[in-house]
Amino acid sequence: MKVKVGKIEMYIINTNYYDITFKYDSVYEGTLCLDNLPFKGVLNANSKIKVASFMMVDKKYTFKNKFRWVIGNKYKRHNNRHIYSLPYKINTSQQVTQGFNGKFSHKGNSQYAIDFGLKVGTRIYASRGGIVVLIKSDGSLHGTQEKHKKEANYITIKHSDGTYAKYAHLKKGGVKVKVGQKVSQGEFIGYSGNTGYTNGPHLHMVVFTGKDYKSRKSIAIKFKTKQGILTEPIRGKRYIAVK
Repeated sequence: MKVKVGKIEMYIINTNYYDITFKYDSVYEGTLCLDNLPFKGVLNANSKIKVASFMMVDKKYTFKNKFRWVIGNKYKRHNNRHIYSLPYKINTSQQVTQGFNGKFSHKGNSQYAIDFGLKVGTRIYASRGGIVVLIKSDGSLHGTQEKHKKEANYITIKHSDGTYAKYAHLKKGGVKVKVGQKVSQGEFIGYSGNTGYTNGPHLHMVVFTGKDYKSRKSIAIKFKTKQGILTEPIRGKRYIAVK
């Protein structure tokens, strides 16, 4: 908030490495809003935007700001020509335990997520290069209750086209990258685990971007494998990683 004589300006400042799609609104008294609210928009990483100006009409004034957001710029489009690497060691195979539209949890904004049946402690590698924007490494519990969702350890990487990849359910202390770090496709990033909302050890991977200020959308991606280009991972099948 920036106060001038008789005027108040509201700014949203994003100090993170990721973009956001957001909605700002306000309930106010003692002022006159000079802009149309709500304000919906996108805000890039490490930037700010003015969302509203108010003219003070009373010595006493109040604000109740309302702000909702999700990670990702809704205007960014995935580069569908990009071929991803499988997120495990080259020349090894892993089984898909849940594919696109999986019945257990791959619905809604996780429609195009993939689960690989990696054992706890298996090394994982970036399927695509980018900048690490979010990490969590202190979760230790797992299960299928709502309370377990916040326990999932993860790494989120922003790609050059503005989309994001999330690698989840990593072991406690299993994140081996830092926020702001640049990683290359195929680079070691951490260890798989069994934290969060799970019914067994595995690596959950999803590529996504913002859909609106309330939700994100997942993106169907293609992998290179020894068997060829994989466009739809099939539950129960094993795929061999290649460089």
